[in-house]
Amino acid sequence: MQSQALVNKILLDVGDTKLNNLISFLAGVTLLALLAQIAIPLPWTPVPVTGQTFGVTLIALLWGKKRAFAIVSAYLIVGVVGLPVFAASTMGVATSGYLVGMLFSSIVVGHFSDLGWSSSFKKAWFAGFLGSCVTFAFGLTVLSFFVPFEALLISGLLPFLPGDLVKTVTAAFIANKSNKFMNS
Repeated sequence: MQSQALVNKILLDVGDTKLNNLISFLAGVTLLALLAQIAIPLPWTPVPVTGQTFGVTLIALLWGKKRAFAIVSAYLIVGVVGLPVFAASTMGVATSGYLVGMLFSSIVVGHFSDLGWSSSFKKAWFAGFLGSCVTFAFGLTVLSFFVPFEALLISGLLPFLPGDLVKTVTAAFIANKSNKFMNS
């Protein structure tokens, strides 16, 4: 797996896979927790703009499905038990669908990474786009129980599309450059 080699090359090149896995796992959970703190509340919606989706996409593109799923799962567990790792929100339950969607997004994006899509910017971006669709699908489904149907798209999708484009392009760029660096 190219992403594992990248972790070995950048984080710790000692040949201890268990230690590398532990370090990348802890780094991934920490990255998600830190990116969640980048939260911009919007006055008309309980859903803030956050950096979490960028983190999920980047982690999945760099490290593949298994590791990304483990990292996002651990991040969610840490948040559910009460540690302050989630983004501030005016309605926690209303935004929980986005968090669950990120877990499934990590599987989708990670799967395509495992197929080598990180070696192409366009494919990496498309994998990120598919992951975003998954996140939004889960998020909008749960949000629909809390927001009137006519306000659903303006509350949970449309204001987030420009930022999501920037996040997926950035994650795809970093993953693609990392992949090329590994193969040089």
